[in-house]
Amino acid sequence: MNRNFFQNIYNDTTSALQYHQLWRFACSILIGVLMVKAGWPKEKVAIYELLFFAAHLLSFAWSTGVNNALLAYYPTLNEGRKKILLFNAGLLLMILSILVAFVFWIFHESILHLLTDHQELPYTDWITLYLICSPATVLIQAIYLLRSESNKITHYTHAIFILQLGLIITAIFIFGTVEALVVCIAIWSLIKLIWLLMILIRYSQFKFDSTLFRAFGWFAIPIILQFVLSNGMEYVDGIIVNQYFSASDFPVFRYGSRELPITVILIVSLSSAMIPLAVKRLDSTLQELKSRTKKLMHVLFPLSIALMLTSPFIYTYVYSSDYLASAQLFNIYLLILITRILLPQVVMYARQRNGALFVMTFIELIINVSLSIWWAQSYGLVGIAYATVVANICHTLMMIVYNKVSLKVFPTRYIPFRIYSIYVILIIGAYLASTQMYSYG
Repeated sequence: MNRNFFQNIYNDTTSALQYHQLWRFACSILIGVLMVKAGWPKEKVAIYELLFFAAHLLSFAWSTGVNNALLAYYPTLNEGRKKILLFNAGLLLMILSILVAFVFWIFHESILHLLTDHQELPYTDWITLYLICSPATVLIQAIYLLRSESNKITHYTHAIFILQLGLIITAIFIFGTVEALVVCIAIWSLIKLIWLLMILIRYSQFKFDSTLFRAFGWFAIPIILQFVLSNGMEYVDGIIVNQYFSASDFPVFRYGSRELPITVILIVSLSSAMIPLAVKRLDSTLQELKSRTKKLMHVLFPLSIALMLTSPFIYTYVYSSDYLASAQLFNIYLLILITRILLPQVVMYARQRNGALFVMTFIELIINVSLSIWWAQSYGLVGIAYATVVANICHTLMMIVYNKVSLKVFPTRYIPFRIYSIYVILIIGAYLASTQMYSYG
């Protein structure tokens, strides 16, 4: 992130999108922090975490897949067809949302038992409302991005997340119940859906085009499947934790098994912003991608190294000493930066190699699940974390090799190898040092 980042959020779409994701992750983490600081016991925190673990598992990956399909497909159309596509993409997301919500409402006991090993989690009606409203709202920032309206991304970010902060603070500190928190987030998702309808009315053409709907649907399917598998790995790990460990271990794992939020924010946003540009002009976009990646390395690697050496103190202060084991998991997940900072998928999206992306992600899932089950029994929670890191490395290497061999796009075109190699050595050294410095119990 450069020094002018906060000045650029109003006139640079990449910065604006990164800023939006920064708010989203910050609010997500803050909910957990506030619950702990309010004195909620682990069992009470676990109810909330398990409910939204299930909700995100059922909605996040496929909605993000449709979003990325839109980013790659939209630039290939003329202006008139673009407006029709926005409506049809929104329609596709709403159909899928209603279908998923209906299935959850009918079979929620069986689904919750499968995903969380709990059959009697409360407030499922409000989770059903969340599943109807939330998934399609990914289109809001996507539409602003495709229209290069960075200022509107920023205004939307301020409005919607300040509202969320007000709602969660009210729910946790005034009402003090999990039900109030779940209700507030469900209502918040409804407000976002209304916002989406307003911008669709303004920017799209409300016309169902069966030909375009089918073409976009077929184009999106492998991307959706790829995201279901890729993002679902986090939730597969959660299912394995529920199967092999106690319920009180679940929030410990959830609060530790996450990458540095700002890493995900900046890298995923950069990838999303580069996709529509790469579709139109690959060569110049790869040059820009390499330059922006190098700048991110100078921020993310030093920050990750510093956190590796201080995370036990941070987790004890932010949460409590009960969550010290989360710091150990967090340090392992920080190693994912080694491959996350590389963005070979931008090339594959630009060349529309969606099927290859799906196959590679499926292989990654097989590696992750196999190693997680094996290492969970041998090494506990840290085994699951190590499995995720190894699977992620395999996935990134597959994409890089595919780009080089099949697409003739060499990694030197989008990866600044010299500075990257130095940082990789430093972060591995920092991780090894942290294992010697601390005892996690």
